[in-house]
Amino acid sequence: MLTLGINYSQMHDSSACIVRDGQLLFAVAEERISRLKHDAGFPKNAIRACLDFANVRAEQLDEVCFGWQTAGPVYRHDLKCYATGKMPLSYLNGLNSTLHFLSMWHQQSGAKKFVQQFGPTKAKMRFVDHHLAHAISAYAYSGFDEAAVVVMDGRGAWEATTIWHGQDGRLELVLTIPFPDSVGYFYSAFTEFLGFQPNSDEWKVMGLAPYGKPGIDLSPFIDLSVPPYHVHTRQLAVNGAAPLARVTSLLGPARVPESEIDDRHKDIAYAAQDVCEIAMMNVVRAAIEKTKCRNICLAGGVALNSKANGKILASGLADKFFVQPAASDDGVALGAALARA
Repeated sequence: MLTLGINYSQMHDSSACIVRDGQLLFAVAEERISRLKHDAGFPKNAIRACLDFANVRAEQLDEVCFGWQTAGPVYRHDLKCYATGKMPLSYLNGLNSTLHFLSMWHQQSGAKKFVQQFGPTKAKMRFVDHHLAHAISAYAYSGFDEAAVVVMDGRGAWEATTIWHGQDGRLELVLTIPFPDSVGYFYSAFTEFLGFQPNSDEWKVMGLAPYGKPGIDLSPFIDLSVPPYHVHTRQLAVNGAAPLARVTSLLGPARVPESEIDDRHKDIAYAAQDVCEIAMMNVVRAAIEKTKCRNICLAGGVALNSKANGKILASGLADKFFVQPAASDDGVALGAALARA
């Protein structure tokens, strides 16, 4: 069985990998070849590199597995969030959701793009739940027979955080916290507030945090007393005309990109990082409680927060601890390729 795994969502971190009979042969992020940071384009260069390494042609593939659901579920969840008031329905937000859906629908969620780039193939096209692909990417490569698997990112199709129980090579979903109740969304909002690029420069916030001091109250934006956390997304939501208006009303003006970083910015970074660490610790505790397992696997973009990972490891909560090195969306290609039909 020859399987190609792909991450492609038009959002960020496109990638591909190739697997033969369950064994990973080669994997690469599109950005490593295109030299475009977080390249969101269809990963034609990464796919070509996979095929070349394995010395196979596209028509020889048995499966092509995408690490996202098809376009419909993502769009339906957006509409549900707008209808229930969990996200503000502005002209810009509605337009962006609709344009993304139409683009991915026209491309058959990437399948049409694949055939256009590489020609006809007998391969079966499969679309794997995004958080499941993340979870597999952590559990399958951890070496653990049993594990509590935590996935935390900005969003999947409808998920923000999921907990899975891995046992005997299978994963069972234990808990789903739906988007937009998302630690990744929270952290990205403060990345933008601090003048950095959201969904790209979160590492700068993590690096800035140690220069700050306690004292900034972020409880209007996230409640850590509701287990494991609850993000007040209406307070953070970007609404075209007045992005992050509620944040600026409480914390002062946002930092202008490339401007000087003052003590206030450092203190806000400290607070955002501290909240992220507590929320991640809460989720890990919940995972251990629900699965009765102390072997922990982490994946999803939030799992790239190495400072929080270090605190989890130092806490003694976990007997064994594995963080998927490609924890962000580029790593879902690894999980998609190993997902069972």
